[in-house]
Amino acid sequence: VRLYLTEVQTMADRMRADTERHNRLVASDAYRLSADPTQVYVPPAAWGAVPHLNFAPLENALARLEDAAGAYDEAVVEAVSGGGPDGDAARRVNALLRGMEQRLTRPEGLPRRPWFRHQIYAPGFWTGYGVKTLPGVREGIEQREWEEVALFVGEIAAALDRVSEGLEEARAILN
Repeated sequence: VRLYLTEVQTMADRMRADTERHNRLVASDAYRLSADPTQVYVPPAAWGAVPHLNFAPLENALARLEDAAGAYDEAVVEAVSGGGPDGDAARRVNALLRGMEQRLTRPEGLPRRPWFRHQIYAPGFWTGYGVKTLPGVREGIEQREWEEVALFVGEIAAALDRVSEGLEEARAILN
């Protein structure tokens, strides 16, 4: 998930730089000056500014997930080196782990496809079956839907927090 977050942050930064460059060219009349005078020319419009997006909730949730995963890994190593957890503890931990993927879903689904609920990956809306990671954020950036990006930063952060809670609960059972 860390890689996916870095990708969407980089995408937003690149879009901001590209938008600023495009708008400077529009303002300087560069497109008209470079156009073929024998052809009909329609100047491009300026693009709306790309805001500085707040990824802090997602960064914080990811840090918590990394900590929870590390603590869970340590608890597993400790439990296994001590002969393994008792049968009841193993069943409870396995039940938690089986439901972990469900914690990454959102009942309302994704924008434009409410039937797809996973928040970490999904088939792209415009790419057919091409996968999109962090789809609510990534597609929001691609479509310049800034409110959608803000909503899904929070939704994905909440999903990661749910996974962290599950890992913390599993670790507590093992300890």
